Amino acid sequence: MKRHIVVTGSTGAIGLAISRKFKADGWAVCGLDQVAGKYGEIDNFIEADLNKFVVDEQYKRTVISEISTWLHGQTLDVLVNNAAYQYVSTNHPMPVSELMKSYNINVIAPYLLISELYIMMTEKTASVVNIGSIHSRLTKPGFVSYATTKAALAALTRGMALDYEDRVRINCIEPASVETPMLLDGFKNFQERRQELESYHPQKRISTPEEIAELVSLISSDGVRFLHGSCIDVSGGIACRLHDPA
Repeated sequence: MKRHIVVTGSTGAIGLAISRKFKADGWAVCGLDQVAGKYGEIDNFIEADLNKFVVDEQYKRTVISEISTWLHGQTLDVLVNNAAYQYVSTNHPMPVSELMKSYNINVIAPYLLISELYIMMTEKTASVVNIGSIHSRLTKPGFVSYATTKAALAALTRGMALDYEDRVRINCIEPASVETPMLLDGFKNFQERRQELESYHPQKRISTPEEIAELVSLISSDGVRFLHGSCIDVSGGIACRLHDPA
């Protein structure tokens, strides 16, 4: 019998890599995103605006119902809260609408998905993996909104692990820079800046979406079931490094 996983933000680079990894391992994959992307990587796609999911009760019920219909009475083994919204600005005050959208997508939507889908999860062995960010602890100018919500996601992970105890495992991984098309496009005309970014990391490179997918798979496996309520640093060592004037 196939195991089942739901991945939010399934058409982005990290979500796509996670979907591919689990699909290749024989899992049934359901992806949630605003656009369909590559159907071949998943078994079922549900179009979902996670901001609307938070503010519109009927819309939320519809999305949850679609997930339940896809499961068709079988249990959900893994939920990956990967979708995120990043608003960057050094101008203050920031629009409250942007702050609320960031919080809705990055924090409240994961909370609602966990709590709403819990009754469909495989008791004692199901796993939730929240995709956080190094910004929850170490950030830079312009990232107030994003960093604040990722710190809240880390706190949500720890708090819900306590509340759900041994019924569902809940963990978070916190990557630094990941080699996504969006990041690479930003460096398209500034290769020297990309090289500088890579040089800051002790490994002299940034991570790949596939490495994040491998870690999600490991965290979700039965072999590490004592891992619970953890926020795992995946920064390639850059989180250990202090940058100050020479």
